[in-house]
Order: sequence, then C-alpha cells, then structure tokens
Amino acid sequence: MARIITITSGEDGVGKTSFSLNLSLSLASAGFKVCLFDADSGLSNINIFTGIHAKKNLESVTFRQSDLKDIIIKDYKGIDIIPGGSGIKKITHLTREQTHTLVNEFLNLEDYDYFIIDTSCDAAFQALSFCMASHETILVTTCEPASLTCAYSMLKKLSKYHYRFPVNILINQAQSGSLAQKAYKQLKEIVNKFLPVKIKPLGTMASDKNASAAVIAQTPFFVLFPDTIASRCIKSITRKLLDKKDQTQNIPLELFWDKSLYFLKKHRTPEKKPDTQTVYVEKGKEQDPEIKKTLFHIQSRLSALTKEMNDIKKSLVIHGSPPNKSKEKETKPPLPNEISLDFESWLEKKYK
Repeated sequence: MARIITITSGEDGVGKTSFSLNLSLSLASAGFKVCLFDADSGLSNINIFTGIHAKKNLESVTFRQSDLKDIIIKDYKGIDIIPGGSGIKKITHLTREQTHTLVNEFLNLEDYDYFIIDTSCDAAFQALSFCMASHETILVTTCEPASLTCAYSMLKKLSKYHYRFPVNILINQAQSGSLAQKAYKQLKEIVNKFLPVKIKPLGTMASDKNASAAVIAQTPFFVLFPDTIASRCIKSITRKLLDKKDQTQNIPLELFWDKSLYFLKKHRTPEKKPDTQTVYVEKGKEQDPEIKKTLFHIQSRLSALTKEMNDIKKSLVIHGSPPNKSKEKETKPPLPNEISLDFESWLEKKYK
C-alpha cells in the first residue's frame, strides 16, 4: 500500500520533472520511503537532472527480459527510481500475458510510503491513464497565459473521463506570490465556469536562479542548495501534503496498474499500420513517421535545454570591469554574491 501521487502538466518546460524529483527527495528527508517512477517515454528528464543513465527500463520488464527489481535505481540520495523509457508508450498495446506480467511485478515490489509518478507530455494518453488511476494528481503550470491554457486543456481531458478527485494546482517559476495568486484565480474562474472537475491550490514554487544552476551540476537543488528559496518552497509543499495524509487513501501498486491498464485498453485507439508507400520516394528514402516524431521530440527538448543553458549563463555572468587588453593577466577577487560554476569550491566557501 502506498500513497500514489501523479504529477502532470499540459506542456513541456514548466518544471514538472524538477518538481517531482525534489519533492521525492523532500519526502525522503522527512523519513518516508519513496519511489519515483520516471514515466517519460523518450529522452528522460531524470537523466538530465541527476546524470543517471539507466541501462534497462520498463520495456525489458514487460517482455520478461528483466525483473522489476533489476531495473530500479536504488537509493539515489535516499529515493528509489524506476526508469520508464520506451516501455511507457508500449504499455498501450500490451498483450494479456504482458499485462499480467507487469501487474505481478509490481505485486512483488517492496512497500513504499510514497509512489511519485512523473508523467510525460509526449505520451499524453498514458499520462491521462496514470491520473485516472490515482487518487491524487498534481498539475504543474506557470503564470504564462499559454501555460495556463495548456493546464486547462489537461483539466478538460480529465473532466471528459469523469476524474472524481480534486486536482492540486502548483504554480511554478513564479516571479512573485501575487502573480501566482492571480494566475491561479484566472484558472479557477474558467474551470468553475466550464468544467465539472474541481481544483485546489497546492502551493507556489518561486523562480530561483540556484534551481537553474543545479541543472548544470546535475544535482537536485534540494541537495545542492538546501537553504535556497526553491528548497524552502518544496519543504512547505511537503508539509502541506503531509497535513492532508489522513484525507487520502493509500492503494496497492498492483491495483493502480490494473486500473491504469484497464483505462488504456478501454479507451485506446487501434494502432495504425505504417503506410509503406510513404516510406520511400523517388528522390531517396524518407524517414518513418514514428522516427520523425521521435527526432522532432528530441530536437524540441534539446532546443529548450539550449535556451535554458543560455539563460543560466546570462544569470551567472560576473559583472566586473572590462578586460585588460595588456598582455599581463590581472587576477581579481570574485564578487561577494557570485555563484561560481565550480560548485564544490563554492560550497566549501559557503559552508566554512
């Protein structure tokens, strides 16, 4: 029996994976046994935030190439991580035998207090099935109008399939508390007007340059910068979730998977066969549509990461005097509030 929390969003780039990872670490630091399920179907964001590259994922479990216990990344800074990878998309079309295998694997999994699911926008229907099988869903959005529109779209999908629990709304990357409150108010007004699903505020994650710097170090900000504002926000949200512990129902993991897979089987669309006539053209070979889609997804991710890296570099620029054009190199002491890219030496100076 575990408290299962599905974390989702209406779009990529709102900080969903960072929140999922740091929330899991915060719960573990409070003494709970936590498992984070990285339900990303393509280029895993957990890899980017931790530097971990899993050799096997959920696909090898469904095809009986590995046991679930063999693919789990054990005790990463106090939490266990299950890499989903390409196995997430394939669960839509599992055979009855493969479904039985997957459910049984989770039946034999050790007990956890919390099972956190980081969903993928690239596999929207799978993400929806995880939400429908969970008693708790956290929807991550930002104050941007486009992000709020995407969040509303996800709530509309949940309403379509009669999701019956209130959805927790997390406003991420907020520049101020007033902006976060305004964004939530706008979302709540339109949801109350047009949708039957209920929403409630979970909290706000403040915009924090240290959280961006932690991405470069491939170390969660909750570990690297435990006293930064983002970490304080995570701790506050953790306390809020713990206060509501008695209001939620723990469910067995095998029951969760049974409900999720049943939803997929009931509502999935038939798998389209590839059109062989479009694979080749007279002027040369054309890529398969699935390959194109995967490459486009990876290119979009890399483009977003490149932009984020450039923003981080700008925020870490050391504002000093213009460089000396003379041949002699002049060394100057660092500014007092400077965040160095040499994280180890920076941390030594900070905590001396």
